[in-house]
Amino acid sequence: MKGDYAALKAMDQPMAFNRGEELQKLDIRRQKVNIWVIGLALTGVLIAVIENELLWHNRNIPVMSFQLIKLLNSGVTLILFYSILQYYAVEFELLEVSGKTVMGTSYLQAFILSGLLRPFLIETAIILIHPLPFVNYIVHIWGLDTYCAYSSDGFVTVFMMLRLYHYTPRIIAEASGLRNEKTRLIGLMNNVDISYHFIGKAMLRDSLLTLLFLFIVSVVTLAYATIVFERPIGPDTNLDLFENSVWLVIITMTTVGYGDIYPKTPMGRYVAIFAALLAVVLVALAVGAVTDRLTLSRDESKVLEFIENIRSKQERKSAAAQMLQHAWRAYQSQLAKKHQKGNKHAYESGVGENNILYEPLFYKAALHYSQMRAESVNGISTDVALTVTENAVGIKHMQGQIEELERKLTDMHNMIKTAVLGGASTKSTKW
Repeated sequence: MKGDYAALKAMDQPMAFNRGEELQKLDIRRQKVNIWVIGLALTGVLIAVIENELLWHNRNIPVMSFQLIKLLNSGVTLILFYSILQYYAVEFELLEVSGKTVMGTSYLQAFILSGLLRPFLIETAIILIHPLPFVNYIVHIWGLDTYCAYSSDGFVTVFMMLRLYHYTPRIIAEASGLRNEKTRLIGLMNNVDISYHFIGKAMLRDSLLTLLFLFIVSVVTLAYATIVFERPIGPDTNLDLFENSVWLVIITMTTVGYGDIYPKTPMGRYVAIFAALLAVVLVALAVGAVTDRLTLSRDESKVLEFIENIRSKQERKSAAAQMLQHAWRAYQSQLAKKHQKGNKHAYESGVGENNILYEPLFYKAALHYSQMRAESVNGISTDVALTVTENAVGIKHMQGQIEELERKLTDMHNMIKTAVLGGASTKSTKW
């Protein structure tokens, strides 16, 4: 009896609730349902495109086989709607487990207050756009001195492309693997909603492949819309070919605009306007992504600065060596000229005939070295007058040192000459 009572008491006690395990189970269900939703949505678009192309090649004359294809598309849409109901039910359960729903109310009120009603209605409205079976009529468009007659199936098929733009963020999120129970818990602890919008921003910022995928989707959808809207005008357009439409969309989105191909119908021009506006967003995203990729980190900047300092030091050494080389050559050249003139007295007294400051090569080398020092120490110097003055002072000082060295060399030469010839004792020279 005691054992039965203990078992009954244990059954009455509530089981321990593990939020992490429950979130993991629900997230696996959500991923499976989401994959079904994306697959059914893309299948519906593909079926509509096939039916529209068959109808166009049949001169917009509907036959029973086309109606069967549209019936198939309607069946896919109904299954898609049921899958969407399941998807939002799982999303609501995830919010319940996370503690983000209102307790003590009915299921419908809690669903409305959870914020899932608005995206559910928008997604439902998007997926319900599809060619209806046994519904065929002509859409008449006038404008730009042209008259265009479109089949209702072609018109609706173009607007079905909204599915691609709606489900592209979901495709990116599922491919990234950033939406799971672990990221949900991390977001819950930091009060951040790991939504498709959040994942889309992260992927567009960090992945150039994501941006390329978005560009390809935009080009393909807009090119097909251009074909549908331009080919009813007959031989007056060459946009009835897919490659020409792709060319037009890419040229429009890159703001090149050669003008060799352009839309001639009002609806075709609306597509071109939408492509140009979409290109502004894509170019901004591309610039941001490329800038982030090319921006150096803090450690990389320090290493690059160290390398630049080493290279600048080597360049300053080379410039200083060239300056000294030109100074010595200029001094020797002026000294040779003075000996030719026989102006020995001017040489011994240091009169300013032998001023190397006026030698062009030396002045240019000295100015270059002074500018390099200014850039390396105090930044780029723009005071030309100050630079010239500093150069003149430095050059005069260097000239005096060179002349002193030349005198010492002359005295040493005289001493050696006297010693070799056995002359009188020489006077000691102070070095």
